[in-house]
Amino acid sequence: MPEKTRKPGKFRLGLAGRVVAIGCAAAVAATLAQWVITPTLLRKDFERARLVYASNAAQQLSLIAASALAERDTIHLSAIIKMMSSPLPDGQAAILDVDGKIVATTAADAAIAGSTDIGRLAGAGGGAVQRGGTMMGVYPVHAGQDRIGSAIVTFRPITLTATWVRIIASNGLVLILALSVLAPFMLPLARQALAPVTALEKGIRKRTATDKSKLSDGVDDMVLKPLLSAIDEVHERSEAATRRALRMAFADPVTRLPNRLRFMSKLEGLVDRGVSETTFLVIADLDGFRKINVSLGPRLADEVLVSERLKACAGQVSRSFFLGRLGPDQFGVIAPGADQAVVKGFMAMADRALAEPMIIDGQTLRVTASFGAASGPTDALTATELFKRAELALKEAKRTPTDRLAFFDRRILDKATQLSRLEAELRAGLDRGEFVAVFQPKVDLHTGELVGAEALARWRRPDGSVVSPGVFVPIAEEMGLISKLGNCVLRDACFAAAAWNKAGHKLRIAVNVSPHQFNDPEFIGSVYAALEDSGLDPKMLELEVTESAAVSDPDRVARTMWPLRNRGVRLAIDDFGTGHSNFTSLTRLPFDVFKIDQQFIRALSSDPHAPAIVEMILAMAEALGQETVAEGVETREQAEFLVRRNCTIGQGYYYSPPLPSAEFDAFVRSWRPRPAASLAA
Repeated sequence: MPEKTRKPGKFRLGLAGRVVAIGCAAAVAATLAQWVITPTLLRKDFERARLVYASNAAQQLSLIAASALAERDTIHLSAIIKMMSSPLPDGQAAILDVDGKIVATTAADAAIAGSTDIGRLAGAGGGAVQRGGTMMGVYPVHAGQDRIGSAIVTFRPITLTATWVRIIASNGLVLILALSVLAPFMLPLARQALAPVTALEKGIRKRTATDKSKLSDGVDDMVLKPLLSAIDEVHERSEAATRRALRMAFADPVTRLPNRLRFMSKLEGLVDRGVSETTFLVIADLDGFRKINVSLGPRLADEVLVSERLKACAGQVSRSFFLGRLGPDQFGVIAPGADQAVVKGFMAMADRALAEPMIIDGQTLRVTASFGAASGPTDALTATELFKRAELALKEAKRTPTDRLAFFDRRILDKATQLSRLEAELRAGLDRGEFVAVFQPKVDLHTGELVGAEALARWRRPDGSVVSPGVFVPIAEEMGLISKLGNCVLRDACFAAAAWNKAGHKLRIAVNVSPHQFNDPEFIGSVYAALEDSGLDPKMLELEVTESAAVSDPDRVARTMWPLRNRGVRLAIDDFGTGHSNFTSLTRLPFDVFKIDQQFIRALSSDPHAPAIVEMILAMAEALGQETVAEGVETREQAEFLVRRNCTIGQGYYYSPPLPSAEFDAFVRSWRPRPAASLAA
């Protein structure tokens, strides 16, 4: 650290000068304190001494004046009392005869003889008394054994305060003069005694931030060395605590990578300073990482962290890449001065590295990631805006399951703007009741009878346009509105089915349940409320859960569905064949129906493996005693195949598209059973 320059003309004491000045000041202060405190403590002693002095003066006067009083020599008596009173401040003296009459006095009047204390004190053998500020001493005058009169001496002493003020002033002046004379001789002695400390002070002032040497090194002074060693130890502990605090504030505790705060600070330093150099920001989001955290526990999930793989990839591409952890399953990379081709190569390399299987505690784990990138100043002029652009690119990458990486462009921004507008309209649409249920019939493939319907959500906007469920359902799930939307469809479906059954049409209604609804603690209660409010028999309600949702957390699905199952509600596994189900998972869940995914039904005539897959699913359902529903039946040939393979129920455009409530009511009234024989002929 550079030394501070001293201002011209400014006097500054050195360490020795300060020590001498402090010593002198302490001496003066201690002496003054003593002089101030002493009279306060000895005040009564001083007053007693004055009374004794007055009594002794009167006794001395009586001895001197005894012979003159006996001879009535007034001239000699006047000389004596004048001699005794003149040295005293405001001193007065008097000789009285035995009758109390004044024989000689220095007072201007005879008031001195009028005191009642004179006779008392004289008769008692003498004494002293204080009258106001005046001290009076009285002593009897004897001629032989006879008392022939009284001697009186009075004086008014200077007040104790005034006396001590004079003493302090004079002694203080003497003390200051003495110290002024001694100080020049004390200064060299202090400098010599404090030479090691002065040298240490200069050394400390010259130390820089990079100087890690210890203060005690090179010091041989027996007094300073232990002190400096203690200071060095405290300093080391302080620096260690500071380093730990900085690590906690700016580093991720698991991966030791820079945390979000440090990462954003670095990004701001590169982007916000307004330079023209291109800086890319890459955000990597681990897909399904939270599932690993839930299934394996935090300890194993921490071991699965892919920071080392990302660091290795970044190091191979460029040493200037800055890697940080932004969240539990999200990492960021800052690539200053890189072009898009280099960044794309890094993302592809990282994608391949992360996809490599990892074996932990005997379990093989696979982690995939999505990457979004944006560049400054092309895409944004500030770090905050650049981060938002990279997040938009990341969302776009997640919607693209093939590449899983995307660069920000204007098209993505326009899409995000539209999506934001759609989210606002969706929320408003829920409040306005724009979401309604439509119904697609289900037909018994063997009897041709109408046995039920599936309720599907539709969004009819005020302008008459209809938004596909494939668009608004993911948005509702992301916004946390799927429970509200699902409850709206559930209630519409229950009221519609209750009306059909009251009209004599025994039709079961099926309603889709989003995986997010299982996290809603009010889901079971909302189903009970819909059944009670509509009056629908619970046995006529069927809840459909996708195979992937059921397999991902079968215990959660079972905890939610068993109370409903015990109430009579049926459970169907939807889109069966698209997930990774096994008999163990299926037997743990209370399923009643297998719904074969429509992609297998549509592929019956084009994919040679599709018929075998459908037959396998039907055989599995038959082994478990479950009912089967084939989705997406669109042709007579598909229906005939399903009848021959003993599929229970068919659903699809071959029978009817989804219909609004009023049109479905008309469809039910006009439906005539189609015998299975006519389909299979």
